[in-house]
Amino acid sequence: MRIVTNRDLETAIARLSRRSPESLAAFITSLAQDSGPIGEQVRTFIVGDDLNEAMASIKERIDQLRHLRDRSHRQHSGEVVGQRLDALLDAIQTLVLPRDPRGALELLLLLIERDADAMESCGDYHDSVQSAVDRAAGLIAKAGQSQQPHEVRMTLTRLVAEDAYGTRRSLAAVMEAFAQGGS
Repeated sequence: MRIVTNRDLETAIARLSRRSPESLAAFITSLAQDSGPIGEQVRTFIVGDDLNEAMASIKERIDQLRHLRDRSHRQHSGEVVGQRLDALLDAIQTLVLPRDPRGALELLLLLIERDADAMESCGDYHDSVQSAVDRAAGLIAKAGQSQQPHEVRMTLTRLVAEDAYGTRRSLAAVMEAFAQGGS
């Protein structure tokens, strides 16, 4: 089965909803054994019912981005770097943002601070890193709504000033919105 259209997705969801919770749990835990970004995402999903544990898992995964440059390029392709970033953003958006916007903001800022590591490790997939930073900027706009606009703006100003790869341009619009007292 391929999931290309919304109808395909609806069909897949309908089929999976007929499965027993035990069979779904067994399948999900089998995916958790994967050593790549899928396994990382599944392990974070498993602990997602505990906000602190989910945040700790996401933070650990963000910290692992720091070590991408140290690993052999054969261990991860540039495409996988983009997948890791997307999976992290998915986890922040679905598991943290609805329950703890301040915590989500902190995780998003940490993720953006790892953009240099991602750029150095992504090979020809620079656009996937840029896309992830752009998406993170949008999530920062949402997460920052419940924060002090001045604090968010100051942090974004620092991040934009430290932009070594030109990936943080999308933060400028978010920064401007917070400079005007909102988002």
